[in-house]
Amino acid sequence: MAKSAEQKAKILHIYKMLYERTDEEHTITINEIIQSLSSLGINAERKSIYDDIRVLRELGFDIIGVKSKNYSYYLGSREFQIPELKLVIDAVVSARFLTSKKTKELIDGLCNLVSKYQKKELIQNTGIYSKAKSQNEHVYYNIDSINEAISKNARIKFSYFDYDINKEKVYRGVKGKYKVSPYALIWEDDCYYLVCYYERYNITQFKVDKMESIEILREKIDMEKREKFDLSAYTKPMFNMFKGDPVKAEIIFDMSLLNVVFDRFGLDITVQPLTKNKFKAFLNVSISPTFISWLFTFKDKAEVIAPQSLVDEIKNTIDKLSKTYSC
Repeated sequence: MAKSAEQKAKILHIYKMLYERTDEEHTITINEIIQSLSSLGINAERKSIYDDIRVLRELGFDIIGVKSKNYSYYLGSREFQIPELKLVIDAVVSARFLTSKKTKELIDGLCNLVSKYQKKELIQNTGIYSKAKSQNEHVYYNIDSINEAISKNARIKFSYFDYDINKEKVYRGVKGKYKVSPYALIWEDDCYYLVCYYERYNITQFKVDKMESIEILREKIDMEKREKFDLSAYTKPMFNMFKGDPVKAEIIFDMSLLNVVFDRFGLDITVQPLTKNKFKAFLNVSISPTFISWLFTFKDKAEVIAPQSLVDEIKNTIDKLSKTYSC
């Protein structure tokens, strides 16, 4: 490398050292910087290192000087702090729509945002992939294509599949038969869903990891319908993205479940204390198998009193279960 090119690259190498090798607990001295540069074939004097650090600071990089026996430096603030990265990494690990391979790639990329010492700590503290992961390696590109279509207000066409008993893909209908107007991508219960307008079902959703061969069409979505759509109102009553008839339910819960209900529905719901041990909750929900299953987890600590349609559906479910498990 020519001498002038070496000098131009010097400041970048210094920043790279600070980025990869330093943090609040690990600093680097001027002598160590000079030695590292020398190993790269770049000769540097102390004054030029001071000048480069000054320039980096003027450019907005948070380079902190530490007074000790040997004055040293470290990179202070970064794009993400350790607790923030930990939150993102845990979300990636929990995301069932990501394959194990893509999960590892994303975690490796996120860990590169910190020093090598912090990276080791993050990797050690990352949980194992305890949930079933998607097998669709194209899901990452599906998300990209859907986002592009949404930004262009364009319709898309795709194939959609399930798995049979032999774990082979079985396509619904004819490959490429689904043609929809994409409205939004949402993350629910560690899965990614496309919420869209589909002529057959009106507003519906598809799991992104079950989609294939997405094609962005030249056809534009109906913006009048799109602007009338309320994503929050559509998804809030659902349980695990299962659709059903929306109702305003009145349910009596044991007081021990108060925070369970708040955790699931939020603090903006209406609750009414009945006794020391009971309260009534007014909930906007959809009558679906997943909601009824959720209620069953609490056994006799949850009693639906309205509407009658929900009470009847619960009784019908109990009757079916009784027949299934009758001796």
